[in-house]
Amino acid sequence: MRIAVCDDEPVILKRLCSEISDGSAALGANADVLAFSKGGELLDAHRAEPFDAVFLDIDMPEIDGFKIAEAVGGEKTLIVFVTDHDELVYSSLRFRPFRFVRKSHLNEELPEVLEAVSRELAKLGAGKKFTLRTINGEIYLDIADIQYIEIFGHTLRVQLNSGESAECSGSLSELEKQLSDFDFVRTHKSYLVNCKYIYAIESRQVILDDQTAVPLSRYKAEAVREKFKRSFGGTAL
Repeated sequence: MRIAVCDDEPVILKRLCSEISDGSAALGANADVLAFSKGGELLDAHRAEPFDAVFLDIDMPEIDGFKIAEAVGGEKTLIVFVTDHDELVYSSLRFRPFRFVRKSHLNEELPEVLEAVSRELAKLGAGKKFTLRTINGEIYLDIADIQYIEIFGHTLRVQLNSGESAECSGSLSELEKQLSDFDFVRTHKSYLVNCKYIYAIESRQVILDDQTAVPLSRYKAEAVREKFKRSFGGTAL
């Protein structure tokens, strides 16, 4: 793993790098951890060779964590915000952070985050594909591209983030089992949703990034919130 840590507080920066390096080694992961006190230096390094994950302080001079996240974030670079400013958590959701760590709770929160980062990077590195058997034959989809799966009658519709969809017959419960390790959650008896695309959870519906509204059963609301909370390291809407 190639990991960047950016914080303008030297003591915190040194501690973070040390604990990330030690924690990664304890997980059996080979991590190259680079320290940056200025956002511009991190961005230059990322352009030269992209990082797998970046741990960012939000409140920094010159270039803050939000601007860095906007520049480096994407499917292949995981963003972890490290902050003591809880009031900024909601503002940061638009950058789709992978996790949050509070500086005052590093000992409790960092180990779980490192384990989650390691698992996610392993998934990305494996290029996990999902096989869907349609009437026209088998197609192969990237699990990360699936927004949600809907069942109507005996037909399953798999909606992709590109706007395209694919249909096949089968059981939504079986797909739920197959995707159980990939942060999918059943919001309704007819819908299975990828947590990474959830923008907001309302009383009777879930809003996705593209403003699609997916039904939310009142019997499943608590489980959906808990799943989303675990997926984003303790942040739930």
